[in-house]
Amino acid sequence: MSKIRDNDYLCISAMLRAKEARMIPAEVFTRMADAETPLAAAKMAEDYGYAGLDLTSPQTLDDSLAKVRAEIYQDLAGIMPDASLLDLFRLKYDYHNAKALVKNASRLPLQESVLSAEGRLSIEEIKALFADETAGGILKDAMTEASQTLAKTENPQLADFGLDLAYFKEMRECAKALGGASDGYIKLLIDVANLNSYVRSVRMGKSADFLKFALVEGGSLDADMLLMRWPDQDVSDLYAGGPLEAAAKFAGEAMGGWKITPFELACDNALTEYLAKTRYVAFGADAVVSYLASLDTELMDLRMVLSGKICGIPGEAIKERLRDVNV
Repeated sequence: MSKIRDNDYLCISAMLRAKEARMIPAEVFTRMADAETPLAAAKMAEDYGYAGLDLTSPQTLDDSLAKVRAEIYQDLAGIMPDASLLDLFRLKYDYHNAKALVKNASRLPLQESVLSAEGRLSIEEIKALFADETAGGILKDAMTEASQTLAKTENPQLADFGLDLAYFKEMRECAKALGGASDGYIKLLIDVANLNSYVRSVRMGKSADFLKFALVEGGSLDADMLLMRWPDQDVSDLYAGGPLEAAAKFAGEAMGGWKITPFELACDNALTEYLAKTRYVAFGADAVVSYLASLDTELMDLRMVLSGKICGIPGEAIKERLRDVNV
């Protein structure tokens, strides 16, 4: 895997910056949430390249949006100097599939609808990897360990934590091999994951040992700093002046028994704000990372709005979940 040089990405980054400028603005998502019908909401998305979405059910909508992402990834893989940069975003689908395979190993037949075709490995390839007792590597080793943990503890959360650790380890290795592209974004992702684990562990009344197993190394904030504060419900000083300052304040409310939604939104918005800053970098690998992460956010919000309309959720309730996208 070759290291990324920004000069290699001059043309493609200019194209992706133009695509970012044509993404769905926040005010359009708001109007979609207030639309009278799912079809009326979907019509608004057509102007931004989302035509022909199947609104029969949330699952068919998921399938349509997954197809959109897969087509975009395929197009980018054909023009990028090093398509392995896409692996930073495909990885999470490999690990999503790994979690599903581990949990469903004793439940036959496996529900194919829970598996994603958007990872580095096809569904058949990851099934084969899971079944191959002689295979190795970060993903395979993590699946094996997660299976053993689940069998021993019957706790799916602990099995997931092991796979999450491997996921972030592989992300860091991928970024390093690519010359450090997206290091800052990955560190922020880890910080978000660790703060999320802290909040949920407190809310569930878990032990410090449980939290220690869930925390990931490699973020901007040393994971030991959170362990030292356990089970303090106010850790906002650890994040003062940083991108998660607002999220940490909502974290205190969530740990005190308030709704967790504002905290989750604040974490998402911190990632969005980080990406917005990278848009001042006109060219280079950061432009590619910014576009791919923004695409993920757009697809996530589009799914949330249209699924909400399909299920008859009131517009105000949908808007409460919208992120600060493309503002």
